Amino acid sequence: MAVSSTSLKTNYHHGDLPQQAHQLALEILREHGDAAISLRALAKQIGVSAPALYRHFVDRDSLLAELAITGFSALRERLLAVDQSDPRRALIDIGLVYVSFARDEPNLYRLMFGGRVLPKGIHPRLDTAGKGAFQVLEDTIAQAQAVGYVKPIPLSLMTAAAWSVVHGLSQLSIDGHLPSTKAEPHLAEGVVTLLLDGSIAENKQHNKDTTS
Repeated sequence: MAVSSTSLKTNYHHGDLPQQAHQLALEILREHGDAAISLRALAKQIGVSAPALYRHFVDRDSLLAELAITGFSALRERLLAVDQSDPRRALIDIGLVYVSFARDEPNLYRLMFGGRVLPKGIHPRLDTAGKGAFQVLEDTIAQAQAVGYVKPIPLSLMTAAAWSVVHGLSQLSIDGHLPSTKAEPHLAEGVVTLLLDGSIAENKQHNKDTTS
């Protein structure tokens, strides 16, 4: 079942063919997945000739890339909305927001990370959009690492590890492999905290106990 997301809604203007095609393709993607998207079928539904649509999208993959760019932009917006005042909490919340996005937009999420459909390096704007979302995660980890909440390993390595963790959890979640949807937020938080340096929390608790 398709799930709406206000950050992904686009304006539908009569006569704006690329925008109409994008919006209709997004609706189809949400409900049926990317395999159901066809430029010729879109053109027929909109009421224009296929060549008219091909003037805006050279092929099906170029349209799919635009949809994925929309997804990464929306994901970045959600990640940027996380409160960064507490670095430790921010890192946990970044993970929760990431998994939540995947659950809200499962078919779009699959397209965004479907390397078979959209291999890296083919659509530069898509690569840039992906890096934009990745940068928010990296910046959050850098802040947490600066105050000792994250193990002092190279930032790029820790960011890749964090991305792998939340992506894996997201994929398991949307594919229905987790035992209970009610437990998923707690599981997501627990998994993300594995990236934190527990000694910091232990030392703070020890200091609190000795001063009380």
